[in-house]
Amino acid sequence: MRKRHHHRYTKRLEVKFSSGEQTFIGISSNLSESGLFIRTKRCFVVGSIIDIELVMPDGQLSHLKGLVARATKTSMASFKNGMGIELIEKDTAYLNYLKNFSEKAGTNTENNALPEFQIVSCPNCGVKNKVSSTKLSYGPKCGKCGAALLLY
Repeated sequence: MRKRHHHRYTKRLEVKFSSGEQTFIGISSNLSESGLFIRTKRCFVVGSIIDIELVMPDGQLSHLKGLVARATKTSMASFKNGMGIELIEKDTAYLNYLKNFSEKAGTNTENNALPEFQIVSCPNCGVKNKVSSTKLSYGPKCGKCGAALLLY
């Protein structure tokens, strides 16, 4: 499984998406520089190229083109139905919107950004601990035995 290279931002925006003559609406679930997830009951087949129109909070439209990377559709209402989209074409409105989020959050949207979490094995009990990259300098302890985790 590929690791994500770009930070994702949870944002609910109205989305209109189409392929050929079919057009549907949905809501964005999360956004990143390389993709987004559209929550919808109407999914296109994996591998489909779709045109996406995203309504920004200021009312401006962002026009994107994407590839359906995965589609989830179940009969369970509590399950998140929709499509994972790999973006092929992005406009400046979309990129500026994401840049605004990254500046506010202090995150780096470059490919060389630190991972959000690191897995650190406990030297005492061997349990693997998931440690936030922002908390590494605080001297994390093992969640099972409480021993100090050694960072290399």
